[in-house]
Amino acid sequence: MVSSHFRNILLKLGIPEERLSVLEGKGGLVEDEFEGIRYVRFRDSAKGFRRGTVAFENGDVVLGFPHIKRIVQLENGIRRVFRNKPFYVEEKVDGYNVRVVKVRDKVLAITRGGFVCPFTTERVEDFINFDFFRDYPNLVLAGEMAGPESPYLVEGPPYVKEDIQFFLFDIQEKGGGKSLSVEERLKLAEEYGIPHVEVFGVYDRRRIDDLYDLIEMLHSERREGIVMKSPNMKRIAKYVTPYANINDIRIGSHIFFDLPHGYFMQRIKRLAFYLAEKHVKGEEFDEYAKALGKALLRPFVESIHEVANSGEVEEVFTVRVKNITTAHKMMTHFEGLGVKIHIEDIEDLKNGYWRITFKRVYPDATREIRELWNGLAFVD
Repeated sequence: MVSSHFRNILLKLGIPEERLSVLEGKGGLVEDEFEGIRYVRFRDSAKGFRRGTVAFENGDVVLGFPHIKRIVQLENGIRRVFRNKPFYVEEKVDGYNVRVVKVRDKVLAITRGGFVCPFTTERVEDFINFDFFRDYPNLVLAGEMAGPESPYLVEGPPYVKEDIQFFLFDIQEKGGGKSLSVEERLKLAEEYGIPHVEVFGVYDRRRIDDLYDLIEMLHSERREGIVMKSPNMKRIAKYVTPYANINDIRIGSHIFFDLPHGYFMQRIKRLAFYLAEKHVKGEEFDEYAKALGKALLRPFVESIHEVANSGEVEEVFTVRVKNITTAHKMMTHFEGLGVKIHIEDIEDLKNGYWRITFKRVYPDATREIRELWNGLAFVD
């Protein structure tokens, strides 16, 4: 149940009383707090408010970030989404999605699930000129936090060699969630020195061969893919490289039993469509098949060996924080998500930052592997 204060805010936003009661009854609304700022996050969508929407106690609303449609056949996907009209092509950066917003006198970073992340909230000041929010308090910066020292992902883009970085890819209005045009976004990013995802230019259907070349380049550079956007941000579609599909499988296979099987099948499907569209055959096809098989099997088998030798399925993460208290807040945040975390090491980098190394353990995956290894019989 949410408090009467938030209930009144949600009713004023237009959520019907009966729908509000249903959401409360099934845990679709959760009241939370970050450093004295209270908010409600939407675990379910309701009347135009997407999952991940956050309503703050002062009435500010940040809509949940929309899921971008994906295409798997590049040429036909472009034809259907953009027809003959031009579109911008930007890099799809391999990181985690955040929305950065000013509430009262504090700039907060909100994850896709609607949580105010203590780690990201501390670090965004390293990348974003907060004068932006002084001049545009009703705008939200949407971007990707990416790098090898991330609390959520074990890898990042190849050009981020250490720590983590912020990459802007959208600017939206509070409340309604309307996106500024690409041109307006790029202008503001340049004016305030906000790091932006790489923009490869403006394309259309006639430049499909150039787009294929771009995908091949990104694939060879081990980058994730592209996002195509109409100038007014009304039409958006994403497409990932073959490398990204295989690499996702490699990373996910390590924690095979902690992911839905659809995670793997979706990526195999995307790769298959790429191979079919590009008419990949012969030795080149065999290389892709070999890479896919190794990505799926090797980490999985390694996890089995680890558990069979009395270990656990686990991942190790490293992050940099300015304050040790941020690390403890981050651990509390993970515990609230039901994630099992152990801090392994704390190192003073002597430059205003602390490096925190922590281990995430997957008890359910460990238990399932251990039972199967020990001879569990089951019906499939």
